[in-house]
Amino acid sequence: MASSHDGNLATQVLDGDFKTRWSANGKNQTLTFDYGQDISFDAVKVAFHKGDQRQTRFSIEASQDGISWNTVLRDVESTGKSSNLERFDFPQVTARFIKYVGMGNSKNDWNSVTEFLGVNCKVDYCSNQELPRKEILVPVKITSSSHDGNTPDRLFDNDIKTRWSANGLGEWAMYDYGNVQKFDAVRLAFHKGNQRKSNFDIQVSTDGNNWQTILEGETSSGGVNGYERFSFEPVKARYIRYVGQGNTKNAWSSVTEFAGLNCDINRCPDNHIITDEVIKAEQIAIEKNKKSGTSAKSQEQLMKELRSGDFGVKVALPCATNCDWDVPLRTPTIPLAPLANNKPGENFDLTTWYLSQPFDHDKNGKPDDVQEWDLANGYEHPEIFYTADDGGLVFKTYIKGVRTSKNTKFARTELREMLRAGDKSIPTKGVNKNNWVFSSAPIEDQKAAGGVDGILEATLKIDHTTTTGELGEVGRFIIGQIHDQDDEPIRLYYRKLPNRDTGTVYFAHENTLKGTDNYFDLVGGMTGESEDGIALGEVFSYRIEVVGNTLTVTIKRDGKPDVTQFVDMSESGYDVGGKYMYFKAGVYNQNISGDPDDYVQATFYKLKKSHNQYVQ
Repeated sequence: MASSHDGNLATQVLDGDFKTRWSANGKNQTLTFDYGQDISFDAVKVAFHKGDQRQTRFSIEASQDGISWNTVLRDVESTGKSSNLERFDFPQVTARFIKYVGMGNSKNDWNSVTEFLGVNCKVDYCSNQELPRKEILVPVKITSSSHDGNTPDRLFDNDIKTRWSANGLGEWAMYDYGNVQKFDAVRLAFHKGNQRKSNFDIQVSTDGNNWQTILEGETSSGGVNGYERFSFEPVKARYIRYVGQGNTKNAWSSVTEFAGLNCDINRCPDNHIITDEVIKAEQIAIEKNKKSGTSAKSQEQLMKELRSGDFGVKVALPCATNCDWDVPLRTPTIPLAPLANNKPGENFDLTTWYLSQPFDHDKNGKPDDVQEWDLANGYEHPEIFYTADDGGLVFKTYIKGVRTSKNTKFARTELREMLRAGDKSIPTKGVNKNNWVFSSAPIEDQKAAGGVDGILEATLKIDHTTTTGELGEVGRFIIGQIHDQDDEPIRLYYRKLPNRDTGTVYFAHENTLKGTDNYFDLVGGMTGESEDGIALGEVFSYRIEVVGNTLTVTIKRDGKPDVTQFVDMSESGYDVGGKYMYFKAGVYNQNISGDPDDYVQATFYKLKKSHNQYVQ
C-alpha cells in the first residue's frame, strides 16, 4: 500500500523486476507492507531507480498493529553507486507491518524504489556484498621517515595535486588505524604517475614493531595519474607502511594518495586495476578535455554560482533604522538558562561578537556580516541563526554560500570575537583593544591588546552533519577556533560519517614555523569507529584555554570522565610580536563537494569567554 504514486504502482516493488518501480513525489511518501502475521526482522533490502546516479534518503518504521509505529532506521541513505539491492541492518524487531518513508534523493524530492524486501538475516540469505559500500577507513595518525616539505598528511586529502615526497631508497610513510582492521588491498596514486613507474613494498603490523612484507618489488603502471589498486591475501593489521624504492628516473618516492582497503566492504572499482584499456581511456579523457575546453573558466562559473550567497530570506539589520549608539555597548543581563522567546542577543552576551553569514544579498562578493551592535539589538535569521524552542541558539550553514575571504573555500555561520564592543574607532585587525594576545607575547603587545590569554566555554549539541560529498569532507565541520591574523592555534572539529551512529571530536593545532597541522583526538577516535563518540542530539561541552604557550582543550559529558589534551606551543611561533588572537564559535562547514543544500547545524546553550588584563 502506498500513500500515493505517479502511475508507477506499489506492487511493482515486489515483482522481481529492477526495470519497474514505485514512484511518488514529495517528502514523507510511504510504502506499507503487511506480512499478515508477526515476523522477526533485522534488515530490509532495497533497490532504487537510478540507484547508481543519486543517493536516496528514507526511514524504516515497524508496527505490530498498523497503528503504533517504531522507527528502526532513521534518515539513512543509499550509496548512490548501485542499482542492485542494498541491505540496511537494524536491531531485530517483531512486526507485522513494515513502512518505508521516503525523503527524496540527492537531486530532487522524488521517491523511486524498484524492489523491497523485509528480511531476517538469521534465517534468510544475506551477503556482505548487499551492504552499502563503506568508504575507506581514516587513519588516526600519519607519519613518515622524512619528507621534503611535502608532508605525509597530504597522502590522505583526496587531492592528487598534493603529495608526500622523500628522496632515497627505503623512505616510508605509515598509517596507524588505531586498532586492528582487515585489509586485502591498497589504493595508491603517484606523482607523475603517467610519466614514470614507481617501485615500492607494502608492509603491515599489528603492534608497530613486528612487520610483515605483503607486497614486495611492486611497480606502478606508469600509465595513469589516478588511483591504482594492488591486492594481496587478507591480513589483519593496525599499521600499514608504504616503503618507497624510487622510480624509473630517480630515487624519489612521490605518492599523491594512499589508502588501505578491505574490498569486502570498501568500494574497489574495476578501473583501479590498471590495464591497457584503462590507460587508453585516461589518455582519451585528457585529450578530450584539451579539445573541448572544459576549462577552468567553466569550473569557475559553476563555483561562483555555488558560492553566490544570493539565497534565503533577507533580514533587515536592527541598527539600520534605530539604535542607541552608546559606545561601548553595555553588557546585558543574561538569564541563567536561555529562554525560548528571547532573541539570541537576550540569551547570550553578543556585545563582543560579530556574525559571519553565508549570504551575499547585496552581491558585493562578500558575506553579509552582522556587527555587534545589530546582534545586541535583536538580530536573528529564521533559517540559520535563531532561538530554538528549547532556548538554544541555532547555527546552520549550507555547502552553498559566499566565502568570507579568498583564503577559504567553505561557507560558515560563525561568531567572531570583537572585544571593542561596538566602539568602531578601534580597527578590527591588529594588536589593539579589539583582539588579545598570549602572555608569552612581547610586553608591548600585552599592553596594547584588549586581553591577555583566554578561555572559551561552550555547551551545545550537534543537530545535523553533511551526508553528501567526498570522503575527506562529508560530515565534518568546525565548532570552535582561536584565530590569529593568518593562522589557527586551534580548530575544533566535529565529524560524523553517514554510516556511523556517533561522531568524533578532535582538533588541529597549526605550527606557523613549520607550516604543518598536528591533529589530536579527543572523543570517538579519528576514524569515528569508537562507540564512545558523540551522537546527534547529545549535549556536551568544550573548553579552550590558553595560558602563555600552553593550550588546554577539554571535552565534558554528563556521566563520563572529562577528556583533556595539552599542547605545548612554545615552538609554534605564536609568541612573537604582531600576533593577535580572537575566538570563533558556531558552524564552519568543511564540505564543498556535496549537494549545495546539504548543511551542518548545531544548537548552543552556553557561550562564554574571558581574558586577563595586562598587569605591570
